[in-house]
Amino acid sequence: MTDVLAAARALADAGGTGALATVIAGDRAGVPFLVDASGKVLAGDPAELLTPAVVEEIARRIDREVSGVVPSTGIEIFLDVITPPPTLRLFGAGPIAEALCRLAARAGFRVVVGDPRSAHALPERYPDAVTVSCGWPDDLVAADPFDRRTFVVSLLHIERFEDPLLPMALRAGVRYLGALGSRKTHAARLERLRAAGHTSAELDRIHGPVGLSIGAVTPEEIAVAILAEMVQVRRSERS
Repeated sequence: MTDVLAAARALADAGGTGALATVIAGDRAGVPFLVDASGKVLAGDPAELLTPAVVEEIARRIDREVSGVVPSTGIEIFLDVITPPPTLRLFGAGPIAEALCRLAARAGFRVVVGDPRSAHALPERYPDAVTVSCGWPDDLVAADPFDRRTFVVSLLHIERFEDPLLPMALRAGVRYLGALGSRKTHAARLERLRAAGHTSAELDRIHGPVGLSIGAVTPEEIAVAILAEMVQVRRSERS
């Protein structure tokens, strides 16, 4: 038990991904083991416990960051999911980005800010960000690619900026993709993406206008609405 717990702590400290599993019912109750998202055993001895169905459920729960009980034949396994903080990529600096950076960092997100305007991409305005970079989406994403745990918010709704950014996020299958703008702006955005060959299913993944509909007006209120929607997606099994 001690070795498995030590391995789980080391995995979490290293920013790794996996699950600490403990048998809570059945013949091997109390047996712990540590696995990664592919079902590879990192510590402990699960023996015959890792059936294909259990491995599939482990991968699903790690992807969704959902701990809980996994039933198997004659036993029950509790999975304590281990994942690093999700990354929020903010594209477009400004008052909304500043407010959202502060809130998201406190909610457990690793925040990265990018903007092509050097006068706006100022690190001193984003003390809670991991990095603040000046550049266009193509270069920023090439230097720091998206993955399944990335949350993307586009706050600069001009075609030259959005048109390369949104397709890159869709192709990468990011966890959340939101875009600022009015309903009219969003409708025009969708038309451009549809003309570029994107399907309705892909377009439905874009949250636009970004944020929950709470009547937000100020940058701080809009940031609250966006963060609330991100948390809803992150924590919902249906997302």
